[in-house]
Amino acid sequence: MDKDNLLKSLAGTLDSDFQVRKQSEQELHVFEVQPGFTAYLLDLIMEEDVPLGIQISAAIFFKNRVVNYWLISENKAATPLNIQDNEKPIIKEKLVQTLVKKHKNNQLKLQLATAMHNILNSEKWEELIPVIKKLISDFDNLDHIYTGLICLYEYTKNYRWAGLETSSSTNPVLEEITTEMFPILENLVTNLLNNDSQVTDEMLYMIIKIFKFTTFSSLPSYFQDQSKLGNWCHLQILIINKPLPASVMEEDSIEMRTSNPRTKTVKWCFGNLHRLLTRHGGGFSTKDKANNEFAKSFLENFVPEILSAYWTIIENWSVKKVWLSEGSLYHMISFLEQLIETPAWALISDKLDAIILHVILPTLNANEETIELYEDEPDEYIRRFFDINRESNTADVASINFIFRLSTKKFKSTINQVLGIVNSIFSRRNENRQDIATAMETEGALRVLSTLSYKLDKKSSPVQGQLDQLLHTFIYPELSDETVSKTPWLTARACDTLAMFVYKYQDQQVLQDIFQAVVKCFQNQEQFPVQLTAVDALRTLVDEELVAEHISGQAPQLMGTLLDMSKKFESDILTSVMDSFVEKFAKNLEPYAHELSSKLVEQFLRLASELLDQQTSSTSNNIDLDKEYQASGILNTLTTLVIAMNSSPNVAASMESVIQDMVKFILENAMVAFLGEAIEILESILFSTQHVSPTLWNLFQSCIDSFDTYALEYFDTFQPFFESVINHGFSQSEVTIETPYVQSLLNVCFNILSSDSLDPIFADCAFELIELTILSMNTRFISFLPRFLPEIFNVFTNLESQDAFDGYMLHHLSVLKIFFGCLYIDPSTTFKFLNEKQFTGGFFQLWIKYSGDFQSVYGCKIQILCCLSILCDADLSLIPQPETISEVTDLLISNLEVLPHAIKARQDILSEDRGMKQYSANTGGDDDEEDEYDDAYFEGDEFEADEAELEAMKQTPIDNINVFEVFANKVMSLQQQDSGKYSGIFGGLDSSQQDTVAKIIQINQQQQEQQNK
Repeated sequence: MDKDNLLKSLAGTLDSDFQVRKQSEQELHVFEVQPGFTAYLLDLIMEEDVPLGIQISAAIFFKNRVVNYWLISENKAATPLNIQDNEKPIIKEKLVQTLVKKHKNNQLKLQLATAMHNILNSEKWEELIPVIKKLISDFDNLDHIYTGLICLYEYTKNYRWAGLETSSSTNPVLEEITTEMFPILENLVTNLLNNDSQVTDEMLYMIIKIFKFTTFSSLPSYFQDQSKLGNWCHLQILIINKPLPASVMEEDSIEMRTSNPRTKTVKWCFGNLHRLLTRHGGGFSTKDKANNEFAKSFLENFVPEILSAYWTIIENWSVKKVWLSEGSLYHMISFLEQLIETPAWALISDKLDAIILHVILPTLNANEETIELYEDEPDEYIRRFFDINRESNTADVASINFIFRLSTKKFKSTINQVLGIVNSIFSRRNENRQDIATAMETEGALRVLSTLSYKLDKKSSPVQGQLDQLLHTFIYPELSDETVSKTPWLTARACDTLAMFVYKYQDQQVLQDIFQAVVKCFQNQEQFPVQLTAVDALRTLVDEELVAEHISGQAPQLMGTLLDMSKKFESDILTSVMDSFVEKFAKNLEPYAHELSSKLVEQFLRLASELLDQQTSSTSNNIDLDKEYQASGILNTLTTLVIAMNSSPNVAASMESVIQDMVKFILENAMVAFLGEAIEILESILFSTQHVSPTLWNLFQSCIDSFDTYALEYFDTFQPFFESVINHGFSQSEVTIETPYVQSLLNVCFNILSSDSLDPIFADCAFELIELTILSMNTRFISFLPRFLPEIFNVFTNLESQDAFDGYMLHHLSVLKIFFGCLYIDPSTTFKFLNEKQFTGGFFQLWIKYSGDFQSVYGCKIQILCCLSILCDADLSLIPQPETISEVTDLLISNLEVLPHAIKARQDILSEDRGMKQYSANTGGDDDEEDEYDDAYFEGDEFEADEAELEAMKQTPIDNINVFEVFANKVMSLQQQDSGKYSGIFGGLDSSQQDTVAKIIQINQQQQEQQNK
């Protein structure tokens, strides 16, 4: 190994000159293929004479080698770059040695620990266990202990999920390690607690995280021993109670204070106790709570002791004797929340006043820091307190969860207490509106009130029927000019509270006052958080007829204002409000739909282009999620606008040219995050216009072109649009089987069906598109049958040999429906092919077997048309077994009998009101203590269309065919023109079947007579 040149190349990777860096990286690639190179990098890192910068460069290169070349990539051959198996034991040994020497440098430690994590993630490193035990047992050598903890940290982190899928849910990997290591760690923690230094704090941090990983998915038997677990709970309480170092408390920056190792250790002590309760001790995620002896023991023996410590901590925190980070408060409050639904509720119920006054409200109140954030960084304030996509473990989130859990599970027994506390704050606020301290407390009271809002007008609520007065007395004053000028953050919170109150106002004057005040807040361009929350309040208020009447005439101007606001600030509130307003005021927006959609497209393309630039210019995969959320929201609003224009085909058609460039941009740049909305827009336009214009044909081709690269993975996303093109485009007489659009779609479908890694859902979609294409083109497809039938039969036999038709993900009906279509358009050609393949009998067996599974309206109609084509139009001598004819006749009659019932069932489904169910008082009985989350907070699966509903709403090329009329005409024609054939087919009907035939013919004749009058 040429050490000097290697050092020079490593140093070159740090050079500011891009060309020098590039040249150095190329030189390193030459070294990479030399045997022993990866291990030699560790030697360089350990050499004291090597400059630190080069050591760091070597560590980064080493880590990258391990990440990229420790394992041979799947489906790829080994290359000289791959780390050889005979080198790996040496690398592992040297990696531990290097950590011993270099762990004090954080940059080196990070790279080396990451490399160790990747090795552990790639293979079972069993030799590491005795090494760890030896290192952490060497109490006389701090470097050994520290390195041992790094190794154990990475090991337990890597295996924290092991065994989760087993029936016992035990973690076999960590079970033995826990027994071996934790007695040593217990002694180590005891010693470390007597020291104060950065190093000991870092070691404590790793030990507490090791405890977290070890108990993450299952509780090892070691900790099911109450004595041992008790010791560790006690140690973590001791760590929490140990005063923070003076250097931490002297740090002004909360961010720096929070990132200190001791602060993080305290947070994870709280987190571990929280998780023990949640996962193992009877909390939300505990399995089989009723029969879980450990959970019962934890609630009876551990929770009282932990609460005893927490009461003291809360008392000291409330008077500012101790400081707790947001993360620590989150886990402590969440621990209390978990107890609401357990037998340990009694332990906190008698302290509920104190919990709300000294924990919940202080974390929800405004304070100097939040007010400063509002004034200095209003955009960040909005993200912190009003972003609906914010997912952070902060104290206020935990407190809101606590109040919500209390309202769902203990409403009747606690609501008077909670409202009494809130009312006291509101009363003090009204008595002295100049007091800033009370204004800060009012912020917290409003947040509690908004969390309870969904239950306050219920039968069990003490303020039922009084909400108008409550809102007018306590919230309306916060919308005043005086409040906006002095405490605008409180006005923003008041608007947000109104947005949460989904409530039918009884007093129209109260509604008028609140509406006018909210409008004034919306017009306040100097206070953006106030303006933003005001528009959210308007979104709720427009459900009131009085408000809707006022706003409807101004809807276009309002949408324009919202679009301008969204250009300045990326907010989900704005996009969701625009979405709601488009849906609410569709008719008012119709004349402006073209202009509005143009603005939405322009804004989306700006955001999408910025996202694309980020992706192409960044070496990492980091995406600006806020920007992506906003772009998605804009696209949702555009989708809602297009759907709202369904009743106006001319308006929908005018939007085709507007969305064309946008859809192409999404398709051509593979922006799959927006693919679903783009396809839904195309489908919605086509649903409205019922015509495939040149613009839509062009976009259809863009969709097809995307299958050359990435789109196969998203085939089901494209299916609804493809179905619409088949129904409304392939049905056009000028479209032939040789038209490139038709052939390209069929090619995509057959590529799906012949894929080596067949997705059964995609296969079903492909079969369905082929089936609809046959029906839509009808006789224009006949010339293609000689080429088509062998290909689809090969697909069928191939899938059959793989047992792909499981009846669940993929059904024989998927193929049968294609043969139904072929027999309908050309029974003779189809029968000749089936006979040639000796599959005619097999086909009929499958049909008879599964006919009853396909009795939707469409299912009955296609079977009826297929039967009529066979019986009336085919050469019956092509059917090998004569008895098959009577079986086809029976299938025909049975589907004719079922069809009226299928039509009635579809009408019932389509007439059902599938809007969001109102969470209202018409249930009559008690509405408390039922589910974990009340129905008011559900927008989930119960509102998803089930299979029957989807089938009912599906459009097909035979929807407009009256099969009863077709049946009557064909039967009468056959009877008149070929009575012998008629007798052979229908002569064996029983009396019931004869009645069915006669009734259909009679009704058809009556209808024709009516039409001729």
